[in-house]
Amino acid sequence: MYILNNQQTKMLEDETAASGIPHFSLMEFAGNAVAQFIKSTLNVKGQRVSVVCGRGNNGGDGFVAARKLCGWGAQVSILLASGEPTTEEAAEMFRRAKDRELEIIDFSQNSSSFAAHLYEADIIVDAVFGIGFYGEVRAPMSTVFEQINASRGIKVSVDVPSGVDSDSGQVTSGCIKADYTVAFTTLKPAHVIFPAVDYCGRIHTASIGVPEDIIAALDTNIRAIDFDYIKSLLSNRPRNTNKGDFGKLLSVCGSLGMCGSAVMAAKAAVCSGTGLVRMALPLSIYPAASSQIVEPVMSLLEENETGTVSVSCLPKLLAELAKSNVCLIGCGLGLNDDVREVVRTIIRESDAPLVIDADGINAISTDLDILREAKAPLVMTPHPGEMGRLVGKTAEEVQLQRMEVASSFARTYGVYLVLKGANTIIADPEGSIFVNLTGNPGMSKAGSGDVLAGLIASLVAQGLSAQDAAVAGVYIHGAAGDRAAEKYSQHCMIPLDIISEFAPIFRRIEE
Repeated sequence: MYILNNQQTKMLEDETAASGIPHFSLMEFAGNAVAQFIKSTLNVKGQRVSVVCGRGNNGGDGFVAARKLCGWGAQVSILLASGEPTTEEAAEMFRRAKDRELEIIDFSQNSSSFAAHLYEADIIVDAVFGIGFYGEVRAPMSTVFEQINASRGIKVSVDVPSGVDSDSGQVTSGCIKADYTVAFTTLKPAHVIFPAVDYCGRIHTASIGVPEDIIAALDTNIRAIDFDYIKSLLSNRPRNTNKGDFGKLLSVCGSLGMCGSAVMAAKAAVCSGTGLVRMALPLSIYPAASSQIVEPVMSLLEENETGTVSVSCLPKLLAELAKSNVCLIGCGLGLNDDVREVVRTIIRESDAPLVIDADGINAISTDLDILREAKAPLVMTPHPGEMGRLVGKTAEEVQLQRMEVASSFARTYGVYLVLKGANTIIADPEGSIFVNLTGNPGMSKAGSGDVLAGLIASLVAQGLSAQDAAVAGVYIHGAAGDRAAEKYSQHCMIPLDIISEFAPIFRRIEE
C-alpha cells in the first residue's frame, strides 16, 4: 500500500477530479466512508454523536458523516470549532446537513453548550484540520481539543487526528488522541511515524472512489508492506531440487560470552529455508554452540586473547566466503581491532551480498568510506543507537527523523538500510522507502535483532535481491512476533518463539 504526503494527496484528488469525479463527489464518498465505519464498528442507533468540524474540507467530510449518521438513528449534533466553512465544497455539505435540521453549535457563540455536548457524547468525530495542519494548536482551538480529549466518548478522527503534522508525524501539545482514525485512499506518513501513530488509535483505510490506475501512476517512493506484496516475492519451491538450490550462507558471528547471538541467527537462517548454513565462530564457543544447534556446518576460527575472531583467521574466512552466496556478519562478534579488520576486509573482498548487523556495524562506524569499496550489495540492520553512531546523532534524534535518516544514509553509501524499531523502515540506494507495520513491543528483547539478521540473510541465500530480502524479512519477522505475542504474551515471549512462528507464515505464503 502506498503512503502519500500532503502534496501527493492533493495531486491525487486533482487528478481524480480531472478524470471526471468532482471534488464534491470525493467529499461525499469520504464522509460516507467515515459514517459507514462508525456504523459497522460502533452501535450508533440512539447514540449521542458530536461531529466537531473545522472550516476546511475536513470539516466538509464531517458534515457528510453527520448527515449519514443522523439518517441511521444517531442523535447527531454538529459542533463548529472555528465558525462556518470557508471552502465551496464544505459550505455546500454544511447546507445539506442543515436541511436535516441537525443541532448546530458554534464554539464562539455558545462555548458552554459546546463543552456540554462534548462531555455527554458517546461518539466524537474529529473533522477539524485533517492532513493540512502544521505548526502549533493555539487558543481557542487548544481549549476545544482539551475538551475533546477529556470526554469519555469514543473518538474517531477523519484522515488524521487534528493537531498532527501529517507529513512529519510530529505532534503538538493538545493534539486529538483518537481511538480510531479513518484514512482516505492510502496511508499518510503520520499513520506510520511515531509519535503520531500513538495518537491515531486503530487505523482503517477507506476507499473514496479514487481510481486504482490514478493511484498507481502517482510518483511516490514510500509504501507500507503488506502480505500480498510479500507473497509476490516468494515463489513455491520446484520439486526437483537439492540443498544447493537454496543457498549457502556463511555466518560470521559470535564471541566468548556471546554465543547465543550466533546460535539465534543461525537458527533463524536454518528455519527459514537456507539450503546450507556454515557457522564460522571462535573455537572456544564451539561446544556451547554445537549443543544448541546441529544443522549448520561448523567452521572453527582462531581467536585472540579476548575471545573474538583473530585477524589471523582471514585466509580461512575468505576461502569459506568464496564458496558462499551470502555472508552474515556481526551478531555477537565483539569489538576490537581484530574484529574491525575482519569486517573491513570482508566488505572489501566479498563477491557475495553481505548482511551486516550489530558489532559488524559498530566495527565500521568510524570508517564509513569502506562501504563505498564493497563489490556486492550490502544490507545493514542498525537499531536507533547504532544508527546514531553511524550518523553522529543520539538515538532520540534518530527516532525523530527515522525516514530522513535512513533514506539519506542509504543513498549516500549505496546500501540497503533496515532501521529497526516500531514500524521498521527499509531504505534503498535509489530513494525508495518501505515501512513495516507488523511487530509488537514484546520483540524488544536482546536476540530479536539476531533472528532478523539471520532471516534476511537466509532470504538472500535463497535468491531474493537484497531489497526484497530486507522487506520480506522484516515483514515475516514482525508477523511471527505477533503470533508469538498472541501465544505467550508480549511480556513472556522470547526471540526463539519468533523463530518457532516462522512456519505458519511461510505455510500461508506457500498456499
